[in-house]
Amino acid sequence: MKPSIYLLAACAVCAGAAHAQSKRTLRPFAVAQKTKAGAPNNARLPLRDVVLFNSGVGYFGRVGWIRDGASIPLQFRVENINDILKSLVLFDSKGGVRSVTLGSQDSLARRLGQAGFRIDGTLSLGAILRQFQGARVAVIVNGKTILGRILSVSVQTIVERNGATRQIEILNLATSNGLRALPVDALRGVKLLDAALDAKLQSGLKLMAGSFDESKRSVHLNFAGRGVRQVRAGYLQETPVWKTSYRLVLDTNQKPYLQGWAIVENTSDEDWNRVHLSLVSGRPISFTQDLYSPLYVGRAAVAPQVIGSPLSQLYGEAVEQNGVRMDATESRMSELENRTPAPPRTTLTPSILHRSGAASYLDQDGLAALGRRGDIAASALQNVASQAAGATRGELFEYALSNPVTIARQSAAMVPIVSKRIEGTKLSIFDANSSTQNALYGLRLTNTSGMQLAGGPITVFQNGIYAGDAQINTLGRGEHRFVSYAVDLDLAIAREVPVYRRTLTKVRLNSGVLYLTRREQRDITYSFRNKSRAGKTILVVQNIEPDFKLVATQKISEKTADEMRFKVWAPAGATTKFKVSTERPMVEAIAILNADLNFLTSFAVNTEVSPALREALSSLVAKRRRIAELDQKIARLQTQTNEIANDQNRIRQNMGILPEGSDLRKRYLTKLNDQETRLEAMNEELALARDDRAEAQKDLQKFLDTLSSP
Repeated sequence: MKPSIYLLAACAVCAGAAHAQSKRTLRPFAVAQKTKAGAPNNARLPLRDVVLFNSGVGYFGRVGWIRDGASIPLQFRVENINDILKSLVLFDSKGGVRSVTLGSQDSLARRLGQAGFRIDGTLSLGAILRQFQGARVAVIVNGKTILGRILSVSVQTIVERNGATRQIEILNLATSNGLRALPVDALRGVKLLDAALDAKLQSGLKLMAGSFDESKRSVHLNFAGRGVRQVRAGYLQETPVWKTSYRLVLDTNQKPYLQGWAIVENTSDEDWNRVHLSLVSGRPISFTQDLYSPLYVGRAAVAPQVIGSPLSQLYGEAVEQNGVRMDATESRMSELENRTPAPPRTTLTPSILHRSGAASYLDQDGLAALGRRGDIAASALQNVASQAAGATRGELFEYALSNPVTIARQSAAMVPIVSKRIEGTKLSIFDANSSTQNALYGLRLTNTSGMQLAGGPITVFQNGIYAGDAQINTLGRGEHRFVSYAVDLDLAIAREVPVYRRTLTKVRLNSGVLYLTRREQRDITYSFRNKSRAGKTILVVQNIEPDFKLVATQKISEKTADEMRFKVWAPAGATTKFKVSTERPMVEAIAILNADLNFLTSFAVNTEVSPALREALSSLVAKRRRIAELDQKIARLQTQTNEIANDQNRIRQNMGILPEGSDLRKRYLTKLNDQETRLEAMNEELALARDDRAEAQKDLQKFLDTLSSP
């Protein structure tokens, strides 16, 4: 018989297929060893493989031997059942998978309701008996057994001697001797004589008893077939995210030494006994879905069709380095892989992991080295060999432990996954965007370990003592990151006030709007005073602002999505100045119809403006001046006419009180006559001036409509 695979749901095991092809790393369905020629009497599936992902799930692989047909029980917490239903994979090498069975998640009330009666802690005996109306029962009252059928259970009010009332339940029975009314509280025993009804009652009571422990469920893997054979099971479960931490030892004469540990937690209710453990760095998409709870679709209630009454119808990370864009690290990795030979695999015996979850960090030589020196040195840390082999799994990276591990339930362990010297350059990092005036001691780390480094904290040791803490995000093979771990007190930093300069670069006219383009340059100068006895490389970090661009003469070390980084050399005992120059274009739009004439005149004679534009601006200025002159003339004539009109009003008022024929009255009449002559001439001149202004304005507008320049 061919092997058969039973998929309970679409398998989301990202690493399973890839692992099965690798003999040097984890095998999800590792081959279990038979202890006898025959299969064990009690078939079971021991846990053999555990793969932990950064997305909060873990893959668990089990392997065992069975004979003929078998049913293997597994215990799971209720909250993990949905993951089991979504991801469980079974494999039978010679037979077949018959089914996977587990208890229903339907509510207790619904399951009891399907039995046809209701049982809960609030019901009295009378209320329970009322549900069995018509059933044959045997009741014991006063030591006698009475047979009959339940007619009903009624409630009777009793008046006490003191006038108080109380209610009692009365069981009404139909017996062979007639009807009997029995107080329920006098009953000493009741038995259902109908075997089917009694079985339903017992079944309901079992359901209630089983509901006391709802935290776990038994899942039975049922296999069919003949003979002794190996079967396997794999599934996903929610697990804590595994974490990493690093120790970095800095040595003046050697490359930095990096030691990495993975922190693994077994929060399950089962010991991980000599399992093949792999840790996968990556973020596969993972989600939960409620597949365990029964889903009921609501259905419309349709009344029986009656003739003449028809039913109604319803319808319803750095992107550039030294100016070169970094698209991938494959070329760098090829160079590293060709240049750096693969280190030999080191195996620790016994395994560093024990049932308690504690880790044996160093062997005796390592402990002795620490005892002699009293500090942390790379030579001592190197006694802890990495227990993980790294490999790329599609879009993920796997750390597969060389030796099986044991971690007790509800325990944690530390596993060494990296133990190598890597490339690193020491420098000081000054973040110009921060509010502090201090630089930080840092490193430019290049991941030459041949493995992907998962993100985590780094404890830095230098000259045998603790130097500070740092942290990194996930670092791919061949990639580099800057890390900082302490304040550099030997570097005094001053930042000068930014200097701005503006230069006119372009003038353009279009539809009566003058567009002025200027280049604004900003210079920021930093002063670094190196107080130490050795020269320093300083990495200056400055934010990229959307409008400003680096001046072409500036040299940038590397560029990220939001930062520019510059390298500055600061000699010992000297002060070094470093200037960052950026510039941005600024465009100003001016409506020339209302612009100041002096402003326009300045551009009409500006030699930086093109001859054609100067000529156009000169014509524009002339037309604007003509309109301005007419405006002044109109204003002057209007003022004069207003003065004459006011004087005429004064004269007329005075004439009203003068006698007829007086000399003053005659003078007023002569003056009024002369003023009227002047008013007529001025009004004519004012009208002509207004007409001239209208024509000049029309000519200006026509000129503006056709005026444009590149």
